[in-house]
Amino acid sequence: MGHPFHPDDFPINEDVVLKPTRVFYLKGCIHFKQTAQIIDLSGQIRAPFQGDFSHAFLDEAEQAARKQMQNGSPAYEIKSSGNMMRTLKTITDGRSGEKVCDLNITFVSFGSSTVRFPPGSSHSRHEIELAPVGGRGTDENKHEAFVRHSIPYFWDMTRGRVGILYKCLNQKRVEIGRVAGYGFDKDAVLVLNGEELDDVVAISTCIILLNGRDAMDA
Repeated sequence: MGHPFHPDDFPINEDVVLKPTRVFYLKGCIHFKQTAQIIDLSGQIRAPFQGDFSHAFLDEAEQAARKQMQNGSPAYEIKSSGNMMRTLKTITDGRSGEKVCDLNITFVSFGSSTVRFPPGSSHSRHEIELAPVGGRGTDENKHEAFVRHSIPYFWDMTRGRVGILYKCLNQKRVEIGRVAGYGFDKDAVLVLNGEELDDVVAISTCIILLNGRDAMDA
């Protein structure tokens, strides 16, 4: 069942500008079939983020991620399995190997995907469902909504290769994150205001976005 929330019911608050506190390099995370890595680059990128991704920012993120992987472990690792209609992915802590969450991703245009957390997880008190919701014009399947701790969020994919994450505050949408593909459409860079959403929730819903309904032919 889809969410009752609709992006048109929450106008964008243009007065709030995205100020990322977290930066993640999603290595091999787009349309992947086996494994991928999430590399935490927070505090390591010198190039400024000024509202959108610049070539300098993306290039520096890739270089920093490559250097970090030579010297240590990723923040999170993802393993994949599944069938023609769904894919199952498990995110684990890159250092301890402990399970962080399970992703159940649908390829069906009208279906929903879920993120399930272990009991007592610090990332979410409940399972999260990500489902398509309508937008104006031809954007019907380019918004995905989810709810965490009674607050609605939207992933907006109406701007092509850049996805925008909004949080609903005071009946308006506030941008709290942004993702862009990099590296021959296999990698991505995610920036996030970590004060507004848990990083694992942002990462897991982003992974679903990058591997869901259009991934069957990839």
